[in-house]
Amino acid sequence: MQGIKFVEGRSIKPGEKVSVHFNIHKGGFSIVSMDKNNPDKGRVCAHSEYVQIEDATFHVSAKTLEKIKKQKRKAVYARVRGIFVSAEKIEANHYHKGYCNPYKTGVFVDYATRDELKEAKNVYFYDKFFSYLPIYQLWNSTKEM
Repeated sequence: MQGIKFVEGRSIKPGEKVSVHFNIHKGGFSIVSMDKNNPDKGRVCAHSEYVQIEDATFHVSAKTLEKIKKQKRKAVYARVRGIFVSAEKIEANHYHKGYCNPYKTGVFVDYATRDELKEAKNVYFYDKFFSYLPIYQLWNSTKEM
């Protein structure tokens, strides 16, 4: 697979359940296997600059978030879980931009509306950012029928 760096002896395959988080020490994203059929379930299996997952859910550890705010020290507190699609760069023109910052929002939010995100059809991670496709899209009410 292009664009992905596997931890020695570990692997991730498209279709596997994974958890993705920004790697605060190395940059890029860490991919943790959450798949019961992977012998390395619960462990970081790969790193990548780009990651795409589908059927995503957004998770935040309230306990770790409080610790970050109290100590003013970085830690992984936010993760996105879903089904691994790829670790390749894609064009995400129709995606919505998302945002997560422990000091400003504490949770995953839509960048424009600041509405909290709980789930998404597809999430694409790149640079330090992520963009997503919502579960459903509302039709523009000004559109003619």
